[in-house]
Amino acid sequence: MKETVLSNNEKSFVQRAILESIRVDGRKLDEFRRLRISFGSEWGLVHVVLGETRALARVTCEVVQPKATRPNEGTLFINVELGPMAAPHFDGGRQSDESVHLNRILERALKDSACVDLESLCLVAEEKVWNLRIDVNVLNHEGNVIDCCSIAALTALAHFKRPDITVDGENVILHTLEEKEPIKVTLFHYPICVSYAIFNKGTIAIADPSYLEERVAEAKMVFGINSYGELCGLHLGGITLTSADLLLRTSVKASKRARVLVEKIKAAILKDAEDRDKGVMVGFPEGIERNEVTVHAEDRLQVRLKNFKLDGSKADTEEDIIEDSDINEITSNVDYVQSESAGTNEPMDQEPAVIVKCGDNGAVLVPKSDTNHWLTEEELRGEEEARGSKRPKSSAKVAKKTRLQGKPATTGQTSVVADCSDEETVTLTSTDL
Repeated sequence: MKETVLSNNEKSFVQRAILESIRVDGRKLDEFRRLRISFGSEWGLVHVVLGETRALARVTCEVVQPKATRPNEGTLFINVELGPMAAPHFDGGRQSDESVHLNRILERALKDSACVDLESLCLVAEEKVWNLRIDVNVLNHEGNVIDCCSIAALTALAHFKRPDITVDGENVILHTLEEKEPIKVTLFHYPICVSYAIFNKGTIAIADPSYLEERVAEAKMVFGINSYGELCGLHLGGITLTSADLLLRTSVKASKRARVLVEKIKAAILKDAEDRDKGVMVGFPEGIERNEVTVHAEDRLQVRLKNFKLDGSKADTEEDIIEDSDINEITSNVDYVQSESAGTNEPMDQEPAVIVKCGDNGAVLVPKSDTNHWLTEEELRGEEEARGSKRPKSSAKVAKKTRLQGKPATTGQTSVVADCSDEETVTLTSTDL
């Protein structure tokens, strides 16, 4: 299936919007999309979501013979798959030009920068070494696949743990995870790819371009940079020349972006390790339940809290504000009894409720009651009868019955209204009137 051709109107619209510092998805020119990282149940299995772009990375290892030129070093192999799952115009079973391009950029950033301690992967010099293989599958292509794949590959490499070994002469014994604790891969630094799209003859650069912006852009810059600000690789591609001033300014921004990403990766790995030590269920189902559903609901619905307090604090921020329509919907199920004598509205049988926080900007109203809400039909009928007996009859209803009988209700004396067999006898007092 061929890729959809962009019309001239779409191209001119995106170009004019960029000139006015406006992007189609509402971001600023130097603003990046939201990043989410979730781990699988195995070591080295990572799912990364950058905006709408998704990538799945997995690290595996095996014992192989070393290269003749480097007999005491292990090997590292990177493979990126772009198939029909990522976009319909990619063919399955063979590598496209874009997948080859992604492989070269990732090898330059991870492999050529010597971020992995390959000497620690040696088992027996000139005989047996570890071979680490990083497989990255693009699940959804919505622009800036290079950044998403680099984050997924680096996170999977930092999260991976290889089995422990015992060398007995010429024999190498591999221990399972139950026998011995696995060993982490040593990383000297954390290189990250940061991409920019170039517009207006090399004078404007936008960060984290979407798929539409990538197709309209005149050129693209990809920085391979680590958290220390060291440049590990640089790729310039396109039909326009980039000025030196723009290159320096974007490199400073890319350095800050790499520092933030490395901190997020380390924090995510540390949290996953703590959950595993505590015995908390880990894996993609738990990660999706905690992250994906909540974040997706926040992005789409933008739930806001207004008159509720979370954790004893007053909600002041914009994210903690709920719309009035949501409040009316929540309180619509509460029954109010109107008392004409007092002139006030009082809730009837209202149970106390608590606010349970879900994610960063969401909350759920949960009734706070220890009683069993699962009642039988007889218990439910008894509750309704008891509730009906406690509810006072209004004077307007009594007066209407009196008018139907043709007997006016007098004040200060007791009036008994005799009705037919289908109706009941009601006694009126002065307090009722």
